[in-house]
Amino acid sequence: MINCDELFKNKINLKTKVFFLLPFFLMFFGCSNDNDAKPEKETLKAITYEVLLFEYTPDTGNNTSRLRYEIKFTNPNNVAVKGNYKITYNADGLILTPIRRAPNDDPYDKIGANSFYTASYDVETALNPTLGTIKSIKFLSAEFVLADL
Repeated sequence: MINCDELFKNKINLKTKVFFLLPFFLMFFGCSNDNDAKPEKETLKAITYEVLLFEYTPDTGNNTSRLRYEIKFTNPNNVAVKGNYKITYNADGLILTPIRRAPNDDPYDKIGANSFYTASYDVETALNPTLGTIKSIKFLSAEFVLADL
C-alpha cells in the first residue's frame, strides 16, 4: 500500500533538490558570454616609408667614407606599433641589409598611432686601402618590421 505522507515528502525533497541543482547546472552548461572570447587581433595596414636623405661619400677628404640617411616611416594605423627598421642597399654590386645594434634598455623603435618616426644614420668610417674602398652605395628599400608581442 502507498503511504501518501511518504510520497508527499519525496515529492517535496525532489523539488528542493531541483531548486538547488538547477542554478549550478545552468551555470556550467548555460550559454557562454561573448565578452569572454578573446578579441581577434586587428589586421594592421603596412608601415610606409619615404626617403628624405640618402647620401654616400666615398672619400670625405679626411681619410674616411661617410654614409648618412634619413628615412621617414609612417604608421597609418589607429594603434601604436613597435619594431625595428631595416635598410637594404647596393654597395658596388653587393646587396646588403646590415643588422643594427639595438640598445640594451629598449630594443624597439616606436611609432605612435597615425604618426611617423624618422630613422637617422650618419657614420664616417676610416678608409682601409688593403680592403679596398666602396665607390658607390645606392638605396634599394626600407622596411619597418613589427615586433611580435
